[in-house]
Amino acid sequence: MRPSSSSCSSSFIYANLVLFLSFQATGGFSVEKIRSNSAFFIFGDSSVDPGNNNYIETIPENQANYKPYGLNGFFKEPTGRFSDGRIIVDYLAEYAKLPVVIPPYLEPNADYDYGVNFASGGAGILSSTNQGLVIDLKTQLEYFDKVRLSWIEKFGEAETENIISDAVYFISMGSNDYMGGYLGNPKMQHLHPPEEFVKMVIGNLSQGIQELYGRGARKFAFLSLCPLGCLPALRALNPKGHEAGCFEDASALASAHNNALKMGLLPDLQALLKGFKYSNPNFYDWLLDKINHPTDHGKRTNHPSTCFL
Repeated sequence: MRPSSSSCSSSFIYANLVLFLSFQATGGFSVEKIRSNSAFFIFGDSSVDPGNNNYIETIPENQANYKPYGLNGFFKEPTGRFSDGRIIVDYLAEYAKLPVVIPPYLEPNADYDYGVNFASGGAGILSSTNQGLVIDLKTQLEYFDKVRLSWIEKFGEAETENIISDAVYFISMGSNDYMGGYLGNPKMQHLHPPEEFVKMVIGNLSQGIQELYGRGARKFAFLSLCPLGCLPALRALNPKGHEAGCFEDASALASAHNNALKMGLLPDLQALLKGFKYSNPNFYDWLLDKINHPTDHGKRTNHPSTCFL
């Protein structure tokens, strides 16, 4: 199954960015507070992969280094981004006036001084999701630790601690766990009812966040999952037929994940971890409104229930 977010238009991503930046989180942190001298670390899937999958052995569906990706946007050629141009974290780096586009971790001779992007198209929070074909969250965290250790050698331990604590950590993943890892895996569905699987995904995400916190991370931003059942690939799996609209079982998993994040995990971590701050906008409802009422947002479509991701 394709990664959680296939080709996205630059203008669409920019609209998402404006929404994200205008959101003032209850957790006390807004991405607007990224400073031009802050480091920016990104963990995730195809929604934020800048090309890490160019450097691993995987299937074509997990890569975006070929046409028509990238041809109509900023880079004018495929870069490995699942977009016709830039992706949301590129805009965030520009908005924050960072002097560079945050590079993929696996890019040879990349400059990590302002942060690193570890994201991998098709990756999941669970290591079992697309195992062997992607860079899962656990491995992305291991890569972060290697960067941290290299910074200690370069800048010294005290300065590295300051950089790490002042940095922003953007996490956008989970879709693939529910799409391929659960809905595309009958064995997993047999072993775990939906509620139990969501708890397992959230539990692994919690562990990853706390690992970052233990390394000194304090400022987090999360992009909630979109209504997954409206993705073309999931509409095609709708038992009622793709003309029936969005596959509600898939969207229900995304909604349950978002609720567990918003109502449980993030406030619990804020209460537990001193100095933990976060931003978590309601991407699901905002995008669903665009899907259901496209003309209200200047869009025309013959299939208003289709999720153009």
